[in-house]
Amino acid sequence: MHVRRMMMGLTGVLSYLVVPVGLVAQTAGGVELFGAIQNSAPITRTLGGISLSVGTPYLGIRGGGALGMSSPTPATGFAPTQSDLVWATNADLVLGPVNAGMGEGFMPYTFGGFGLESSAQPLGFTDAIRTWSYGAGLQLALGRLLSVNGEARWRHLAAPATYTDSQFVRGIEYRIGIGLHFGSRRSSSYEHRSSIPRRTTSIPPSAPRQSRPSTVYWPASNRASSAARRVVPTAEQYIGVPYRYGGTSPQIGFDCSGFVQYVYGLQGVDLPRTSRQMAGVGVAIEPAPRSLAIGDLMLFEQGGRISHVAIYAGNHRFIHSSSSGHGVRYDNLDTKRGKWFADHMVAARRVTGDGRILVNGFAAVSAIPFDRLDPPDSAPPPTP
Repeated sequence: MHVRRMMMGLTGVLSYLVVPVGLVAQTAGGVELFGAIQNSAPITRTLGGISLSVGTPYLGIRGGGALGMSSPTPATGFAPTQSDLVWATNADLVLGPVNAGMGEGFMPYTFGGFGLESSAQPLGFTDAIRTWSYGAGLQLALGRLLSVNGEARWRHLAAPATYTDSQFVRGIEYRIGIGLHFGSRRSSSYEHRSSIPRRTTSIPPSAPRQSRPSTVYWPASNRASSAARRVVPTAEQYIGVPYRYGGTSPQIGFDCSGFVQYVYGLQGVDLPRTSRQMAGVGVAIEPAPRSLAIGDLMLFEQGGRISHVAIYAGNHRFIHSSSSGHGVRYDNLDTKRGKWFADHMVAARRVTGDGRILVNGFAAVSAIPFDRLDPPDSAPPPTP
């Protein structure tokens, strides 16, 4: 049993690595303005600079540079009135949820990397000391765009061999900065939520209640492929059920992924909860109508991340629960409204289990964690 769980987890990780579109959709980063101080004999260094970071959830790279002044600490052999222009650069690998879009609040992170910096009292501006360093920080997210960051860095000589290196300033460098973030959204509350239409239609009387046969997990058998062929007629029974953010049943309404999960569940196929998680299951296919088959999952991005899912129904038509369409409905990629979805489709997955490739282990151990529900789509409203 333990070996089986380990294998499921491993296949989940591998499936995450083979979904480049999903990873690209989650790319985020930021620009930070910071100030730093390193108060250690024989020199106190004060610096101000800028850094740029970019990455996917939990892993990123960061580069930056700073200029400042050095002042001798009292009771040292350095000239007490001397103050020199100093500089420092760093390239770091950052590990932590800084780019994961996990919402507001405190988020710890660690980092390590290499850099160059001037000596304590440089003979020339180009005097450079090679260093490696590591440290830890704490980020306070202030909404989707801004953050306040504080960190401590321990520097070490990478190759002490010159006179310049003898003036290496040891000690802890403390840094505080203000960051401006871009890319993957950082908050689980969406500005569109207030515009979600209220439930205005009744549940179609023919809509069946959810009665699930035995569950099929990934990788599935041929039964999953037959489920894909049956899922469109099943989904069609819910046309007219209103859109509801976070909804997962016809009694309260559906959001996009709640609808797809529900109708596939009626066929005994257990999908994960969000469109982003669904981007890691099944078999990847080209996100183009010529490559799609009935029952395939169509995945769309907005705001820099996968955030909407629909079921392909053939002949360029697809069925989904759409906030802009006021609920479960058909749309066509060839229409003016459908062009928005065609332009935003970035991935497609096929429900199959023939074992030809490594797919997501079990939905319960998906390598793509649940972080927040899918937001309303921003497609133009249907024409009357």
